[in-house]
Amino acid sequence: MRLAPRPVIGSIALHLLLGLLLWLFARPHDLPEPTPIMQAVLMSAPPAPVSAPARPVAAPQPAPAPEPRPEPPRPKPEPAPKPATKPEPKPEPKAEPKPAPKPDTVKPATKPKSEPEPAKPAKPKIDEQRIDDEIARAEAEAARIAAEAEARKRRQDAEKRQQALAQQLKDEADAMAAQAAADARARQQAAQIREFTEAIHKKIKSQWRRPANVNAQLTTGVRITVLPGGEVASVIVTRSSGNQAFDASVKEAVERASPLPVPSDVMLFRENFRVFSLNYNTEE
Repeated sequence: MRLAPRPVIGSIALHLLLGLLLWLFARPHDLPEPTPIMQAVLMSAPPAPVSAPARPVAAPQPAPAPEPRPEPPRPKPEPAPKPATKPEPKPEPKAEPKPAPKPDTVKPATKPKSEPEPAKPAKPKIDEQRIDDEIARAEAEAARIAAEAEARKRRQDAEKRQQALAQQLKDEADAMAAQAAADARARQQAAQIREFTEAIHKKIKSQWRRPANVNAQLTTGVRITVLPGGEVASVIVTRSSGNQAFDASVKEAVERASPLPVPSDVMLFRENFRVFSLNYNTEE
């Protein structure tokens, strides 16, 4: 059995590549880089081409697996070099101390000048006269405002009193006018009442037929109810004279005098002539 040359070359190159990788990973980091020739060999190793079989051959037996090679011992990393120690400078020669001067020749040490203290801000001067003037002006202004308020209050009070007095005078004048009007109306009504009462009395007397056999002093009172327009609705004897003939003559005279003269004023008629009373005696 003969192996093709190309697979052999590829296998050798593959072994070389594995050895190189093992060496690269196992070497310390401070070793030099591989040479360019070795890098070129590693990079130019072609893959193993597959050749077309020219003829059928028997299946090759598998090659025995190579025994694993023991890994080479890793080199111990070298200790880092110690930094170079700088040479210590030589000590300078000490100066000899000067002899202390005698007490006679010792000059007094000058005191250091003290730094000037920062100037404190000057306090503002208080102008008392200006403050007194301001207080006086404020008091004068307050007094003026109070005086104006008091004067305004007095004016308002005076106006209120004048308004109250004017209203009182107006009320009194209205009351007097109303009273005068009422008095005038009352006088007018009284005059009308007297006028219509006399007219009614005259008309009834004109219709009265006095009985001939009555000689004594007799008085008869009657209550008369009148309808609007003067018609007599009823006549009732409220005070009998004791003589029936005399009482009957007065009642008949009122009935014959209907309609009676009454005022056209409805209020005056209702208050005074709707129902009224009259007295008659033998001296009429």
